[in-house]
Amino acid sequence: MIKLKDRYNRVHNYLRISLTDRCNLKCLYCNPDDFQLRYSKRTDILNFDEILRIIKIFTGSFGFNKIRFTGGEPFVRKEILHLFEEADKLKSTYNFDVGITTNGTLLEDKIESLKKFGVDKLNISLDSLDKDKFKLITGKDNFESIMRSINKAMDLGFSPLKINVVVLKNINDNEIVDFVDFAVDKNLNIRFIEFMPFGNNSWSKDTFISYKELKTRVEEKYILEEIPSNNGKVAKDFNIIDHPGSVSFISSLSDNFCGSCNRLRITATGKMKLCLFSNGENEINFKQLLSGVKYSDEQICEVIQDAIQFKLEKHPEPEELAKLEENNMLTLGG
Repeated sequence: MIKLKDRYNRVHNYLRISLTDRCNLKCLYCNPDDFQLRYSKRTDILNFDEILRIIKIFTGSFGFNKIRFTGGEPFVRKEILHLFEEADKLKSTYNFDVGITTNGTLLEDKIESLKKFGVDKLNISLDSLDKDKFKLITGKDNFESIMRSINKAMDLGFSPLKINVVVLKNINDNEIVDFVDFAVDKNLNIRFIEFMPFGNNSWSKDTFISYKELKTRVEEKYILEEIPSNNGKVAKDFNIIDHPGSVSFISSLSDNFCGSCNRLRITATGKMKLCLFSNGENEINFKQLLSGVKYSDEQICEVIQDAIQFKLEKHPEPEELAKLEENNMLTLGG
């Protein structure tokens, strides 16, 4: 087993694979209504066999123990449950956890199958507890279906169920304590995510709230106790003293975790991103490597080892990130 290290001696063991660049919502921070992304053709995205081979390479050769499927919205892809079924068959041999990040709108009728197929971790995005504000943020009226999915996931034992909240100043920041109340009531994990700049989302300092301010607002009502962090974790996790549930903060901008980053991303079209804010240089195209000319797993591993040496020590400052017009969350895969 080879440890996949970059030139800053960071060991990588966590792979995020985007299943599609399509999404059925139009969230302000990711896929705003005035942003017209040209979606990839079905023939241009990784097929299931290619995805499974990538998983085997990273888990079998480099010891990756965490695989997370993202999008776009993963469940807009047809026959997606078949992929999770096949991935589950690999888990006993290659020893890894499977997670999914989803907006929850297409989840309700699939949760039992996900449990059956060994999905270990489930993150559901929910940016408002108010039905009207939810529609304002996402452009769609799917609030009730997401709430049903959350309740069903809890009934089936997904624990801790994680709820992702991107906080936008003057839009949903007045719900911060309400979300912690929700975590206490449901005994789940609320994850407050700093609004990140991408080329398509009109990020500015006026719309940004830092992790420290978010934490201060929570502490107006609750006492938080930090949970010791494992190396590579992106979230700052806290128990809520004398209450069930937990609170996490993802401080991508105000207190970045680049120094302990242990993750790589693969887009729906098979490009390996060394960073969420990668500029596209030195990226591997797995779609090319896995089709046409037949490269062995060993040859592909060498390409991966060479490529990771170009990973930057940390991402640029927010103002610079906002200028990267080609960067958008749908294409990158979250």
